[in-house]
Amino acid sequence: MTVDYAFRISGRLTPALTAVLEPLKSVETSADTLLVGPVTDRAALHGYIAHLEALGLELVELRRLPAGDDGGGHGCPCCGCTGAGVSPAARTAARSHS
Repeated sequence: MTVDYAFRISGRLTPALTAVLEPLKSVETSADTLLVGPVTDRAALHGYIAHLEALGLELVELRRLPAGDDGGGHGCPCCGCTGAGVSPAARTAARSHS
């Protein structure tokens, strides 16, 4: 089962780092960068975390995003605005707030 996660990274990412972190989509916030994307299982989650550490990036927050199929008004992981569900729209939110 694939679940969307949000990884908050301290600072800004270069375009090269953003490309290396595919399929995670990045959104710059006021002081950091939010990476949002699908995680298939626990091993994949730990793999993302290890990859971030190997790149020298500081992970400051990790959140499992709620399933959004119910339209329950979950907030955007970037700005907190409500609307359609977050998952799979988390990637859409990442694109719309960039």
